[in-house]
This record gives sequence, C-alpha cells and structure tokens, in this order.
Amino acid sequence: MSMPADGFTIHFGGNSVHFDGTAELLAPLEMHFTHCLGKTNSIAAYYTITAFGESRFNVSLNGGDLFSNLIREQVLFHLMQDSIPRLNGAARLGPVIHAAALTQGEHGLILCGESGSGKSTLTAWLAANGFGYLTDEVICLEGEQISGLPRSIVLKRGSAFVWQKWLGIPPVNGFLQFADDTTWIDPILFGADVYPRATPHTLIFPHYTPNAELHTEPLKPADALFRLMKGLVNARNFPDGGLAAASRLAKQVRAWQLIYSDLESATAWIQQTLTN
Repeated sequence: MSMPADGFTIHFGGNSVHFDGTAELLAPLEMHFTHCLGKTNSIAAYYTITAFGESRFNVSLNGGDLFSNLIREQVLFHLMQDSIPRLNGAARLGPVIHAAALTQGEHGLILCGESGSGKSTLTAWLAANGFGYLTDEVICLEGEQISGLPRSIVLKRGSAFVWQKWLGIPPVNGFLQFADDTTWIDPILFGADVYPRATPHTLIFPHYTPNAELHTEPLKPADALFRLMKGLVNARNFPDGGLAAASRLAKQVRAWQLIYSDLESATAWIQQTLTN
C-alpha cells in the first residue's frame, strides 16, 4: 500500500492505521488518538472519509466501501470501533491483551478484565490521582515491558461523575461528548502524564460491584495466566498463541482480584499495594 500523504496515522504494536478525509471528522479523531500518532510502519488499514449531502458521510477501507450515509457521531463511533481491532489484530511485536495500564513511578499497573468491569472508570480515577497513563484499552507485551494504545479515555454515561468531579465544566479542548453522554477525554485533562511503556509490577483484575465491601484476593501465577489468556486478541500471530509471553508476565508481577464499589477505597489500596 502506498505511503499516505494527507490525514494522520496512528501506531501500535508495530503497525499503523491511517485516516484521511474531511477535516470535520479528522479533527475529533485526531484528538482521540493524539497520543497514538507516530511514524508510519506497515499500514493495517487506510480509511477515507467523504462528505455528501446534508451532514452525511461515507467511509471507505483500503479503497472499498465500509460505511455509508452516516451522521458525524456514527462515523466517529464506528471508526473507533473498527480501527482498533484491526490495529490489534495486525500487531506482531508481542501479544496484545485487552487491559488498561497506568504507572506510578517505576511501577507499572495493569487492569485486566472484560467490558463492563469498570476498567475505564477506575483508570480515569487513578489518572486524576497522580498515576501516569498508558491506555484504557489494550496493552502489548514487549519482552519485560508493556506498551499501551494511549487513546483518550472513554467513559460511558454511568461514569460521568468522574469527569464532573475532576474537570467540572467540560473543557473546550481534549474533551468530546456524544448524544448518549459517552465522552472521549484526553488523559492530560486529569493531570496525567502519558507514557509509551512501563515495566509491569502489579496485575489487577478489578470488578465493580454496587454496594460491595472492598475485597482483594491474591492470585497464583497459573490463575493470572488463565485470566490473561482470555483477554488475548492476537493469538493467531504467534506459534504458541502468545502463551510464553503471557506466562512470563504472570510470573513477573503480583496478581490480585479486586472487588470494589468505592473508587477512593480502591485507589488507596492500589497505591499501597504498588509501594509495598
């Protein structure tokens, strides 16, 4: 595929995705991926956005039709949902795992769990409490370190209280709110520095449970490995399905299960765990 001349390119896991087209759509997308911009490597997907009619848009992928006759918000949502899996699936630098990641000093923190477990909400809260940010979406295992896809933090309607507490009135730059109250928020608005990689220290499998008392349970490496493999998204790219790298991570870190309902209590426990 020819090298792109216009638009912008995001990078993760040794591959790239390129977006080209109308400025009305490129600007919010570039804001969402502003910390993912990088040099062009092998392009896994090339999206072109074209406008027509009364605020309607078509999207092509690698020259073929992908989406048609969408409004602005639909295009942004679908491109985010479509581009990240394609970038993850093409990654060959190391296994990619569905997880959030932050750092406190030299200690990398991984939050791993299924959608709906509260990872992004906890990530935003930790970012507002002095943690550095790597990602709220996926990590790539690169030897003894992890890298993250540092898109903006995505919070759904039920997590609006987080940005309302820490940001107050929605800022003009780095903040995008959709009709369903989903928000894209640049982590620097929470005061967080963005890091390209970190050395993992603690692995947590969090699960938000309303009205639950804070409960923590240490996990053996075998239990942690089993849970990690459930979140692996590019296993087909490795002869062993990514098992060796995931096993190395499970042995490298201290792993915990965390059940919580109060973010402040969970944050205090995480901070203490990372410093011990």
